[in-house]
Amino acid sequence: MTICFICFIGLGLMGQPMATNLHQAGAALVIPRRASDAVADLGNDRVEVLETPAEIGRAADLVILMLPTAKAVESVCLGSDGLISAMGSGKLVMDMGTTDGKTTLAVAERLREAHSAFVDAPVTGGRVGATNGKLTIFVGADSSEDYDRVAPALAVMGGNVTRIGPVGSGQAAKVINQLINFSTQVVVAEGIALARRSGLDLNTLIPALAGGAADSVVLQILGPRMAANDWTFTAHIEIAVNDMDIVLHAAKTRGMELKLAELVRVRWSDAEKAIGAEHDIAEIVRLVDPDFSGGGWHGGGDAFGSATAE
Repeated sequence: MTICFICFIGLGLMGQPMATNLHQAGAALVIPRRASDAVADLGNDRVEVLETPAEIGRAADLVILMLPTAKAVESVCLGSDGLISAMGSGKLVMDMGTTDGKTTLAVAERLREAHSAFVDAPVTGGRVGATNGKLTIFVGADSSEDYDRVAPALAVMGGNVTRIGPVGSGQAAKVINQLINFSTQVVVAEGIALARRSGLDLNTLIPALAGGAADSVVLQILGPRMAANDWTFTAHIEIAVNDMDIVLHAAKTRGMELKLAELVRVRWSDAEKAIGAEHDIAEIVRLVDPDFSGGGWHGGGDAFGSATAE
């Protein structure tokens, strides 16, 4: 990509490798001081460290957010010393985390009033996809001009980048992704638990399911980890709860009742209570069958250093 200045806020589990890939592709990064340790390996070459979102926003025309919650997005964009105080003609903010549609549209409108552009571009693919620059990215942009401005950066971070429609449509597509994703994870956990209780060899069964009607990316990634009691951290259980809340809110605002989604949300909430909010999503199998051993490492994050992984 052409060398340019990019402000990146949210250097957590996903944001750190995303920002690293942009830097390796030639971008100069402007980052918050409180998260600077996350990219310490990059050294001082083409890395500027500033304090507040406002200071960061003044330093470049493109600001990328990879934050854990909608509240964090609102705070960084609209709070005191927020990005909005640094906005103006030529500025563009791109939110790549998972944010509810109402917040997305509200923040976009406030930034438009400040004569700045907004693009929502939530991602999926986990830390592996982020590290390899192979994320799937759903893009909501109001104009081809806005999309073209962010396309070079998206090409560095993503392997499957699609402009879904106007602002808000990227997050709407991510809602569908998360509904299917977290529902499938619950079903896979129940299938793995039932298979083991049935005396089946999981290392034989999981490859046998490959290519059949029951196969999925979730099965091929989480199935072996569940079988091996491998709770290496990839994403918090609380992320599943949060995202299923977003799914159900989206359905409610459209006059829909998603009964299966409601049950899936209950199961993730049960897992959060029984296993722990910051434990890995693969550990939901322990909710189905406590005989699976547990106790994996879990990480953390804040408004400037997201721990989100999806």
